Amino acid sequence: MNKHPLDQLDATIPDKEDTNTTQLSLRKRNKVRKVFGTPKSLGRIKTNSCLLKYRLPIPESSPIRAKFQDTSYMEYELYNLRMQRLKDAKLSIYISPMAKANLQAHDNEVFPLMDKLQEFLESDRQVMLILGDSGAGKSTFNKHLEHRLWTEYRRGGPIPLFINLPALDRPNKTLVAEQLREHNFSEEQIQELKQHRQFIVICDGYDESQLTVNLHRSNNFNTSGQWKVKLVISCRSQYLGQDYYDRFVPSGGSHYNHPSVDLFQEAVIAPFLKEQIREYVEQYVPLDSRAWRTEDYMDKLMTIPNLMDLVKNPFLLSLALEALPGVIEGKQDLSTIRITRAQLYDTFVEHWSNVNKRRLQDNTLSMAHRIVFNELLDMGFVSKSIDYSTRLAKAIFEQQDGNPIVQYVHEKTSWEAQFFSDDAKVRLLRDSSPLTRTGNLHRFLHHSMLEYFFSRAIFDPNSHGGDDKSTPRTNPDLPDDQKVDTNSPLFTRNLLGEPSVIQFLSDRLKESTSIWFRRYLLAVIDLSKSDAQARQAAVNAITILVRAGVRFNGADLRGVRIPGADLTGGQFDSAQLQDADLTGVNLAKAWIRQVDLSRACMDGAQFGELPYLEEHVEVRTCAFSPDGKYLATGLDNGDINIYDTATWTRIQVFQGHQGRVRSLVYSPTSQQLLSGSTDKTARLWNSETGSTELILEGHSGEVRAVAFSPTGQQVATASDDTSVRLWDAQTGATVFVLTDNVDKVTSIAYSPKGNTIASTGWDKTVRIFNTLTGLLVLESCKGDDWIKCLTYSLDGQRIATGSSVGQLQLWEVTATTLEHGREWVAHTSVVAEVTFSPNDRWIASSSFDHTVKLWESHSGALISSFVSHMDYVSCIRFSPNSPYIASASYDRTLRLWEVNSLTTGFDSHDTTYPQLCATYSPDGQQLITGSRHASTRQFNADSGDVDFVFPDHLHNTYCIAFSPDSLQVAICSNDEVTLWCVESRAASFVISGHESGVKSVAFSPCGRWLASGGFDWKVRLWDTRSGLASHILIGHKGIIQSVAFSPDGRWIASVCMNGTIRLWEVGTGELKADNKVNIGWIRENVVAYKPGCSQVVSCHGDGSIRLWDDDQQLQGFRYILQQDEKSYRFAFSSCGQWVATTHNTTVRLWRLPTQDQDHQTSSLQDQDCVSVIEGFTRAVGDVVWRPNKLEFATASYEGSIRAWRVVEDTNGSGKVCVRLLWSSGPATLATSGAILHDTVGLSPVNRKLLEQRGAISVTD
Repeated sequence: MNKHPLDQLDATIPDKEDTNTTQLSLRKRNKVRKVFGTPKSLGRIKTNSCLLKYRLPIPESSPIRAKFQDTSYMEYELYNLRMQRLKDAKLSIYISPMAKANLQAHDNEVFPLMDKLQEFLESDRQVMLILGDSGAGKSTFNKHLEHRLWTEYRRGGPIPLFINLPALDRPNKTLVAEQLREHNFSEEQIQELKQHRQFIVICDGYDESQLTVNLHRSNNFNTSGQWKVKLVISCRSQYLGQDYYDRFVPSGGSHYNHPSVDLFQEAVIAPFLKEQIREYVEQYVPLDSRAWRTEDYMDKLMTIPNLMDLVKNPFLLSLALEALPGVIEGKQDLSTIRITRAQLYDTFVEHWSNVNKRRLQDNTLSMAHRIVFNELLDMGFVSKSIDYSTRLAKAIFEQQDGNPIVQYVHEKTSWEAQFFSDDAKVRLLRDSSPLTRTGNLHRFLHHSMLEYFFSRAIFDPNSHGGDDKSTPRTNPDLPDDQKVDTNSPLFTRNLLGEPSVIQFLSDRLKESTSIWFRRYLLAVIDLSKSDAQARQAAVNAITILVRAGVRFNGADLRGVRIPGADLTGGQFDSAQLQDADLTGVNLAKAWIRQVDLSRACMDGAQFGELPYLEEHVEVRTCAFSPDGKYLATGLDNGDINIYDTATWTRIQVFQGHQGRVRSLVYSPTSQQLLSGSTDKTARLWNSETGSTELILEGHSGEVRAVAFSPTGQQVATASDDTSVRLWDAQTGATVFVLTDNVDKVTSIAYSPKGNTIASTGWDKTVRIFNTLTGLLVLESCKGDDWIKCLTYSLDGQRIATGSSVGQLQLWEVTATTLEHGREWVAHTSVVAEVTFSPNDRWIASSSFDHTVKLWESHSGALISSFVSHMDYVSCIRFSPNSPYIASASYDRTLRLWEVNSLTTGFDSHDTTYPQLCATYSPDGQQLITGSRHASTRQFNADSGDVDFVFPDHLHNTYCIAFSPDSLQVAICSNDEVTLWCVESRAASFVISGHESGVKSVAFSPCGRWLASGGFDWKVRLWDTRSGLASHILIGHKGIIQSVAFSPDGRWIASVCMNGTIRLWEVGTGELKADNKVNIGWIRENVVAYKPGCSQVVSCHGDGSIRLWDDDQQLQGFRYILQQDEKSYRFAFSSCGQWVATTHNTTVRLWRLPTQDQDHQTSSLQDQDCVSVIEGFTRAVGDVVWRPNKLEFATASYEGSIRAWRVVEDTNGSGKVCVRLLWSSGPATLATSGAILHDTVGLSPVNRKLLEQRGAISVTD
């Protein structure tokens, strides 16, 4: 009889092995032995000298091989251990996991994890780290690995040892010995094994044990007289944070205290592929008593939105399969179901309890247990079972600080007794809860179960219901029976150290029944205004709300006490924070535009960056001195400015170059500065005096890169003339001219020892030269794209390069090899610079896509993106002795970023794809946006939630239009127009005809016709019913930038790049009129019809808006608006009284005269602008008004989509302000209009930063 899958969750591995997993074959064993060294043969141990004889003599019933064959007592003991471990290792379902090289790697760049593990066992490496999300299958793989190794174990071979780290008391010192004691080995046996045998130690649950030590180093593994060990360690990715490398890398050779990267390896368990999900379901179905088939499950998994993404996690997949029948019960339209991670756990736990309730009902119970069980049934068995687990989780955190394993030794007075005693009620509830037991050790099925139940101790989803999607209300009131519970962990524990718990609670806020919990958290925040004891709860509450994406735009937060809260990326537009306690809060990347911070306490507040340094020309490069005291900047005009890093003030200017400065580097002593310029020279400067000591001449092209050798005795220069020159730093004499490069050399770097120098450039190749001989020693294969930059790691074993297409590449370097390492897409444009941090743990990159990014150097995980620059970021440098990164940009600034204020996992995804266009549905309920490189998306116009993501091929979308009946959407992607059916969510037609890309599109008022304007200078008219072409309108002499139908549908207005407006008759396709606006070449030209009339309106980028006469001749016009700023796009509100115009990184709002005033007033001027919206870091590509509302949306090249509301003062003053409703895309610090009046504790540096971003310091 098959067991139910619930009964198999804590089992291990089946005897039948997965055919997709590479076997650890016996023929490989000699290679494994080679790593450890040849073991001493135990030989035949005489009975009278055997250490084991007094402990365990061979019994008469012993196995034949132990009694009669040449088998040692030790092997006999290992045989017993092997049999026991293989007996325990049974799994009903096992899918061989795939892995990827690092966290940043794409999920389709995977390999079998077992293959990687076998490579590790065959190599000289000593530690392998297996990372993965909670529920990714780390423990399952570890048990599978143990089973494989024991299955293939042969006498004298390496001994597999599975260790559950949380179960051990002292894993940091006696890891192997303590585990062997758990298996009842004596001290004499342990010492014998230590001296003569090798182990493959599999350490499971590093994160659950709450360790921070390096187990390899603290146990002195593989050193003289110590254990000979290959160490496999598994850990949750989110537990480690940004800086985990030192916890796992072993020490190497004689340099015992120095980490050795070549002895370390890691892999990241990848999410399940669709094929693996199906394979899991196929194995699950025979074990499930329900009548569902594989196709039934797969159909539901693929139909319910976002569920397939959720169940790529194996543990969540197991929960989903248990939960699905209950989730869909009574539901007709599965596409409307929204499931969160927390809801999966809810359904699974309830199902688990019901299964065990039925089991107890069917079992024979003693009279006493039956009476108690009936009482539990009367009280609600399922709810009591869940309550038991919730109380246990709370106790584990309170009594054991979250250590997941509980040891109960039958002490009736201990806290454990209420959960593990023999009391009938306790036992019934314990046996029906998702717990496992090994001897007297108890734990939840999975660590995430502990965190889930602990989150329920803070909020029980079954206690409250409702629906709420509004912005937080001020002063929320709760009924008397729902007042805050000050004994809740929300009040007693700092949850910022429990990211998974915060994630579960954040999930609750995304559910449709979140109204009470949201109000509860807001009430807690409000309580902190009057009750100081509510501070910790308020910190937790607002952190949870911000992490869930709850917006505090316009919220009344006056006087709140939230010291230390993590508000990273939070939205607080126009919020009131007067008198608030913001001590130590993390406001990195927070949107605090127009926030009132009067009298707020901001001592120790973090903003993620320092004030930027502003230059008067483009900044091409920068360099820190090795002592960290100075920062040099190379400018477009040839100057070099020197800043004191203690005050960030300019203290010197070096002048002498006749062209822009392309590269800078200090000498190792900080006493000299080397610069390279487009004037074809390099200069060596005295850092103290600023005088030129040497001018290095000889290049026939621009000097693009310079470098100092580690000894300071030699310098190098690289040039457009394809050469690299090595110079004597004392005399300026040429030492070598390296001419092996065949194109422009863009970057050079000395190795840390200085004996080699690497170069790269337009010839797409990395070359390494010997600096003592000038000879080429290593050369990479030619790549597909030219390389802009390279750098050596501190240990000299890796080189990082950045390419012209935005890729980062790591290379493994030895004396004789240069091999490809990890590679990933890092930016959407050229990688301008790449550099390792001083400790090699991070890589920073800068790009022409205006961003700076920070990566974990070994995993490739994205730590953070910085998006405040407004132009190409040409250079990036780490400070040598402080937690700062400096970035230089063509926007004439040098920005300083604080690395230590970053929040783990906050922005581990890349969202910087330019947003090109947006359009509202006619009913105003949806907003659809188009992007470059990313898919088209549909947002809920009220909440900002993404309701739908269009297929991947619908990207590079320059324009979108809704049909008037909202049934169709025209999406212009590349050179095609897709007519998309809103109801069926499928393409009705794909229209092809334009010879290149489509730039503009519009529906006729009746919806029958669609006009499109292309890069091929043509306007085309299409029948939306058939998708066939009607007319081709020819005559323009440039890209068609905008098309619009007249309100009566008779005319099409179009405008092209050269400023010519044409008016066409729809019925015949004939040209009715044209007019060219001669104002020079401007980026954007736009045409539209003014709401409420049949007059054409045009904007030609000069900042003016023209209203053409109502005679369909395009002969006369008058100005509606004239301003000094160049504009790119404009849009009318539905009522026709408001106009929004975009100007690079700002949006301006204008109020037009009423119809009665229209002909009596002159055009609007700059001073008539009623509001200016700042905070964008790249151009605003589009602006659109929401129908019949004073709301509009913006799409920006920085990657953001934002919705705004126009608010008029109700007191008759006519004052207008614009408030943010919601924002999607990369977070960035925005402070324009923030009020700093008597703000307490705000450091001068932070005050300057906020003022630079537009904050206003008010003095009495």
